[in-house]
Amino acid sequence: MKRLFAILLTIGLMAGVAYAHGGMIHVMGTVASITDTSITVTTMDGKTQTVNLTSDTKYARMDKSITMKDIKVGDQVVIHAAKKGNQLIAVTVKVAMAGMKMENKVSPPQPK
Repeated sequence: MKRLFAILLTIGLMAGVAYAHGGMIHVMGTVASITDTSITVTTMDGKTQTVNLTSDTKYARMDKSITMKDIKVGDQVVIHAAKKGNQLIAVTVKVAMAGMKMENKVSPPQPK
């Protein structure tokens, strides 16, 4: 049951990337590096994106609140960020359950 929930959550996170809302920009991929002030993500298309962290940034794994210190290089994340000038500022950083891999695959249309 937990595995099904985790899969559904991952699908939901991926769908959220396709439908940005509230002016948020979504960055999804693997944590390449993290400091006290920023997180760099290797996105699904192989590019890197750095997002600034603030004291207001919220962190979560599944439905559980975590801290920045709980995030490690290699974790799969979805970051909801606000654009300020040329910078992205993280509002929320959501970490996928350990062992889950997000994929950037689009299924071909199914015949009717």
